[in-house]
Amino acid sequence: MLNKSGKEKILIVLLIGVLLLVIAIPVKSDKTGGYVSGSDTYKTSDEEISDYDVYMEQRIEKILSQVDGVGKVNVMVTLENTDDTAIGGVVIVAQGGDNGSVVSNITSALEALLGIPVHKIKVLKMS
Repeated sequence: MLNKSGKEKILIVLLIGVLLLVIAIPVKSDKTGGYVSGSDTYKTSDEEISDYDVYMEQRIEKILSQVDGVGKVNVMVTLENTDDTAIGGVVIVAQGGDNGSVVSNITSALEALLGIPVHKIKVLKMS
């Protein structure tokens, strides 16, 4: 049958398998009520996705409002689907949205920041 080293190898493989299963099992998070597994992501519930949207919108508004010429700004972020936080598109409504230079700065900043193509970013003038 199996010699001692063969049994030890099987035991090690089984222990590694159990360890991987334990790591992969979602764990209930106390602070958001959602599930996380290994990293702090927003991938399991619609409430968390909504929180992710709001979080990203606030962060983008905060940084863009500091850019010269942008003025007051409102941001809407959409996601590609509810199971993923890849951003699908961004609409920016800014006081300086009628200035070509400001629009270009906003667009290139979001392209660099979020890694999304320019055609998924729309900048409009605030009324």
